[in-house]
Amino acid sequence: MKKLVFILFAFVSIAAYSQDKKIDQLEILYDQGYYHKVLRKAEKLIAKPEYDFSGLPSFYKSLALFRMANDERWFRRNRNAIKEAITVYNTFMENEKIEHYLAAHYHEIASLKTYLVDLETTFSSKQMKPEAKLIQDFRMNQLKGIRPRPDFKPTQDGDSEKEVVAENLSESEAKQLSFRQKLVVYAKSLVGVKYVWAGSDPNGFDCSGFVGYVHRKYGLVIPRTASAQLKGAKKVKTKEAFLGDLLFFSSGSGISHVGLVISEKGDNLVMVHASTSKGVIITEIEKSTYWKPRLEAAGTFI
Repeated sequence: MKKLVFILFAFVSIAAYSQDKKIDQLEILYDQGYYHKVLRKAEKLIAKPEYDFSGLPSFYKSLALFRMANDERWFRRNRNAIKEAITVYNTFMENEKIEHYLAAHYHEIASLKTYLVDLETTFSSKQMKPEAKLIQDFRMNQLKGIRPRPDFKPTQDGDSEKEVVAENLSESEAKQLSFRQKLVVYAKSLVGVKYVWAGSDPNGFDCSGFVGYVHRKYGLVIPRTASAQLKGAKKVKTKEAFLGDLLFFSSGSGISHVGLVISEKGDNLVMVHASTSKGVIITEIEKSTYWKPRLEAAGTFI
């Protein structure tokens, strides 16, 4: 009997500290911008005692609530979302493996901090001062020490207290990098918006309307169509395209599609774009048998 109890304890311990498909799914869905799905699935996991060991359901619930608060219609029905997001994040911070989590998920936390700057500005402009103050306090306290750009890499020995800072960048280059990261974070927040022919706002986008809308959000007015955008952009080698640059695709009769790069320099190209079949989605070019052979050029307005 004692042997059986020991085996069961060992099994539970292994399960608690190994990867879990349901938790992995939260990360994937969040990265793709399916925040409503993340919220529902995270709440289900939080309600299950067998997931008490993990802080990640609370982490992703908090992040999803912050992101969804940017949806005005949703937020009108959920006015306590910011308070709840902060409360759940505080619960996450109390987990015994918090140092490991902060190292493994620094990119998402840094992106959240950048996003919250815009969310605070949005609430302030709408005279929603209490909500704006809550966000400001959260950024200044709980996210203190988190750089508002995802440039963290854990060291080989797992030390989570060290950050990799971009070296040899001039002040203007550092500002441009920060600008690119903000633009990408906002573009990813629109994942899930439906496709609408000639659409150019969050009620629905076509491909060029989507990248045009994201650029206008940050003060850049670019041509309306994909072909005109390529003509007006500063040309970039496709293999050198990174955060915020544009990729242009041809179906054999001129430029017919455009997407916005969300991958880092040197990484495999990944873009966020408005597809006719699924709306705004994220696509890894190298893994796409459809988009990879149609990639024609790259350019930038940054």
